[in-house]
Amino acid sequence: MKLKRPDFESGRLLLIDCEERTLAALHKSLQRLGITAVALTGDAPVALDNCFAAVVELEHFASPRTLRQLGSAGVPLIALSAHETLSQIQRAIELGATALLNKPITQGSVYTTLMMAIGLQQRLASERDERLALQQRLASAPLLAQALARLMVEHGIDEAAAYERLRLLSMRLGRSMDSLCSDMANDRPETSGIGTRGMR
Repeated sequence: MKLKRPDFESGRLLLIDCEERTLAALHKSLQRLGITAVALTGDAPVALDNCFAAVVELEHFASPRTLRQLGSAGVPLIALSAHETLSQIQRAIELGATALLNKPITQGSVYTTLMMAIGLQQRLASERDERLALQQRLASAPLLAQALARLMVEHGIDEAAAYERLRLLSMRLGRSMDSLCSDMANDRPETSGIGTRGMR
Protein backbone atom coordinates (compact mmCIF):
# COMPACT_ATOMS: atom_id res chain seq x y z
CA MET A 1 0.00 0.00 0.00
CA LYS A 2 1.37 3.40 -1.02
CA LEU A 3 1.57 5.97 1.77
CA LYS A 4 -0.79 8.89 1.23
CA ARG A 5 0.99 12.03 2.39
CA PRO A 6 -1.30 14.37 4.33
CA ASP A 7 -1.89 17.95 3.22
CA PHE A 8 0.49 19.70 5.60
CA GLU A 9 -0.26 23.10 4.08
CA SER A 10 -4.01 23.19 4.78
CA GLY A 11 -4.18 20.58 7.55
CA ARG A 12 -3.11 20.86 11.16
CA LEU A 13 -1.39 18.84 13.85
CA LEU A 14 -2.78 18.80 17.39
CA LEU A 15 -0.35 19.11 20.31
CA ILE A 16 -2.11 17.71 23.36
CA ASP A 17 -1.05 18.37 26.97
CA CYS A 18 2.49 19.39 26.02
CA GLU A 19 4.42 21.51 28.53
CA GLU A 20 5.90 24.85 27.48
CA ARG A 21 9.44 23.74 26.61
CA THR A 22 8.06 20.82 24.60
CA LEU A 23 5.72 23.16 22.72
CA ALA A 24 8.58 25.52 21.92
CA ALA A 25 10.71 22.68 20.52
CA LEU A 26 7.83 21.22 18.53
CA HIS A 27 6.73 24.56 17.06
CA LYS A 28 10.31 25.29 15.99
CA SER A 29 10.62 21.98 14.12
CA LEU A 30 7.08 22.05 12.71
CA GLN A 31 7.47 25.60 11.42
CA ARG A 32 10.51 24.51 9.40
CA LEU A 33 8.46 21.63 7.99
CA GLY A 34 5.61 23.97 7.03
CA ILE A 35 3.20 22.28 9.43
CA THR A 36 0.55 24.22 11.32
CA ALA A 37 0.10 23.06 14.92
CA VAL A 38 -2.62 23.76 17.46
CA ALA A 39 -1.94 23.27 21.18
CA LEU A 40 -4.64 22.26 23.63
CA THR A 41 -4.81 20.96 27.18
CA GLY A 42 -7.19 19.36 29.64
CA ASP A 43 -9.84 18.11 27.21
CA ALA A 44 -10.42 21.58 25.76
CA PRO A 45 -13.04 21.58 22.96
CA VAL A 46 -11.49 20.92 19.58
CA ALA A 47 -12.71 20.61 16.00
CA LEU A 48 -11.13 17.69 14.16
CA ASP A 49 -11.62 19.17 10.68
CA ASN A 50 -8.39 18.91 8.64
CA CYS A 51 -6.57 17.33 11.59
CA PHE A 52 -4.12 14.81 10.11
CA ALA A 53 -2.45 13.69 13.37
CA ALA A 54 -1.96 14.49 17.06
CA VAL A 55 0.93 14.43 19.52
CA VAL A 56 0.27 13.81 23.21
CA GLU A 57 2.89 14.20 25.93
CA LEU A 58 2.53 11.18 28.20
CA GLU A 59 4.01 12.79 31.32
CA HIS A 60 1.37 15.55 31.28
CA PHE A 61 -1.57 13.67 29.76
CA ALA A 62 -4.95 15.03 30.93
CA SER A 63 -7.27 14.74 27.90
CA PRO A 64 -8.91 11.29 27.78
CA ARG A 65 -12.07 12.61 26.10
CA THR A 66 -10.05 14.26 23.33
CA LEU A 67 -8.16 11.02 22.68
CA ARG A 68 -11.42 9.09 22.44
CA GLN A 69 -12.59 11.63 19.84
CA LEU A 70 -9.38 11.20 17.89
CA GLY A 71 -9.64 7.42 18.04
CA SER A 72 -13.22 7.47 16.79
CA ALA A 73 -12.22 9.76 13.92
CA GLY A 74 -9.25 7.57 12.97
CA VAL A 75 -6.71 10.35 13.56
CA PRO A 76 -3.14 9.00 13.98
CA LEU A 77 -1.76 9.54 17.48
CA ILE A 78 1.89 10.02 18.44
CA ALA A 79 2.94 9.57 22.05
CA LEU A 80 5.71 11.91 23.19
CA SER A 81 7.90 10.95 26.14
CA ALA A 82 11.24 11.76 27.69
CA HIS A 83 11.72 8.11 28.61
CA GLU A 84 11.36 5.14 26.27
CA THR A 85 10.63 2.66 29.04
CA LEU A 86 8.45 -0.43 28.74
CA SER A 87 5.78 1.15 30.95
CA GLN A 88 5.63 4.26 28.76
CA ILE A 89 5.45 2.16 25.60
CA GLN A 90 2.59 0.15 27.11
CA ARG A 91 0.82 3.34 28.12
CA ALA A 92 1.22 4.76 24.61
CA ILE A 93 -0.33 1.60 23.14
CA GLU A 94 -3.21 1.74 25.63
CA LEU A 95 -3.93 5.32 24.57
CA GLY A 96 -4.05 4.26 20.92
CA ALA A 97 -0.73 5.71 19.74
CA THR A 98 0.77 4.26 16.56
CA ALA A 99 4.22 5.84 17.07
CA LEU A 100 6.45 7.08 19.86
CA LEU A 101 8.46 10.32 19.71
CA ASN A 102 11.35 10.63 22.15
CA LYS A 103 13.05 13.72 23.53
CA PRO A 104 15.17 15.58 22.62
CA ILE A 105 12.96 16.72 19.76
CA THR A 106 14.54 17.31 16.36
CA GLN A 107 13.10 18.24 12.99
CA GLY A 108 14.13 14.88 11.54
CA SER A 109 12.64 12.82 14.35
CA VAL A 110 9.38 14.77 14.24
CA TYR A 111 8.91 14.22 10.50
CA THR A 112 9.96 10.55 10.57
CA THR A 113 7.71 9.74 13.51
CA LEU A 114 4.80 11.66 12.02
CA MET A 115 5.00 9.79 8.72
CA MET A 116 5.42 6.49 10.56
CA ALA A 117 2.26 7.10 12.59
CA ILE A 118 0.26 8.17 9.54
CA GLY A 119 1.52 5.22 7.49
CA LEU A 120 0.62 2.68 10.16
CA GLN A 121 -2.81 4.24 10.68
CA GLN A 122 -3.48 4.05 6.93
CA ARG A 123 -2.38 0.42 6.86
CA LEU A 124 -4.60 -0.44 9.82
CA ALA A 125 -7.56 1.28 8.14
CA SER A 126 -6.88 -0.61 4.90
CA GLU A 127 -6.68 -3.93 6.73
CA ARG A 128 -9.90 -3.12 8.57
CA ASP A 129 -11.67 -2.41 5.26
CA GLU A 130 -10.33 -5.67 3.78
CA ARG A 131 -11.51 -7.59 6.85
CA LEU A 132 -15.00 -6.08 6.58
CA ALA A 133 -15.15 -6.94 2.88
CA LEU A 134 -14.09 -10.52 3.65
CA GLN A 135 -16.73 -10.78 6.38
CA GLN A 136 -19.37 -9.58 3.92
CA ARG A 137 -18.22 -12.17 1.37
CA LEU A 138 -18.34 -14.92 3.97
CA ALA A 139 -21.80 -13.81 5.05
CA SER A 140 -23.03 -13.93 1.44
CA ALA A 141 -21.40 -17.30 0.65
CA PRO A 142 -24.50 -19.37 1.54
CA LEU A 143 -26.65 -17.26 -0.82
CA LEU A 144 -24.13 -17.71 -3.63
CA ALA A 145 -24.07 -21.47 -3.06
CA GLN A 146 -27.89 -21.60 -3.14
CA ALA A 147 -28.04 -19.55 -6.35
CA LEU A 148 -25.43 -21.72 -8.07
CA ALA A 149 -27.14 -24.93 -6.97
CA ARG A 150 -30.47 -23.65 -8.28
CA LEU A 151 -29.01 -22.77 -11.67
CA MET A 152 -27.20 -26.11 -11.91
CA VAL A 153 -30.41 -28.05 -11.20
CA GLU A 154 -32.70 -25.93 -13.38
CA HIS A 155 -30.39 -25.90 -16.42
CA GLY A 156 -28.37 -29.08 -16.07
CA ILE A 157 -25.04 -27.22 -16.01
CA ASP A 158 -21.97 -27.55 -13.83
CA GLU A 159 -20.87 -25.12 -11.11
CA ALA A 160 -18.40 -23.26 -13.34
CA ALA A 161 -21.06 -22.62 -16.00
CA ALA A 162 -23.57 -21.51 -13.37
CA TYR A 163 -21.06 -19.10 -11.86
CA GLU A 164 -20.23 -17.68 -15.31
CA ARG A 165 -23.91 -17.09 -16.02
CA LEU A 166 -24.32 -15.23 -12.76
CA ARG A 167 -21.13 -13.20 -13.31
CA LEU A 168 -22.13 -12.14 -16.83
CA LEU A 169 -25.57 -11.06 -15.66
CA SER A 170 -24.01 -9.10 -12.83
CA MET A 171 -21.85 -7.22 -15.33
CA ARG A 172 -24.73 -6.70 -17.75
CA LEU A 173 -27.07 -5.25 -15.12
CA GLY A 174 -24.37 -3.34 -13.23
CA ARG A 175 -25.31 -5.06 -10.00
CA SER A 176 -23.29 -7.04 -7.50
CA MET A 177 -23.52 -10.81 -7.52
CA ASP A 178 -24.46 -10.64 -3.84
CA SER A 179 -27.59 -8.61 -4.59
CA LEU A 180 -28.59 -10.96 -7.44
CA CYS A 181 -28.17 -14.00 -5.19
CA SER A 182 -30.23 -12.29 -2.49
CA ASP A 183 -33.00 -11.59 -5.01
CA MET A 184 -32.96 -15.20 -6.18
CA ALA A 185 -33.17 -16.47 -2.60
CA ASN A 186 -36.23 -14.26 -2.02
CA ASP A 187 -37.78 -15.18 -5.42
CA ARG A 188 -38.35 -11.55 -6.25
CA PRO A 189 -40.37 -10.96 -9.47
CA GLU A 190 -37.60 -8.90 -11.04
CA THR A 191 -35.29 -11.92 -10.93
CA SER A 192 -37.73 -14.40 -12.40
CA GLY A 193 -35.70 -14.48 -15.64
CA ILE A 194 -32.26 -14.90 -14.06
CA GLY A 195 -32.04 -18.58 -14.85
CA THR A 196 -33.43 -18.32 -18.38
CA ARG A 197 -33.96 -15.13 -20.36
CA GLY A 198 -31.68 -12.97 -18.22
CA MET A 199 -28.63 -15.15 -18.78
CA ARG A 200 -28.72 -15.87 -22.45
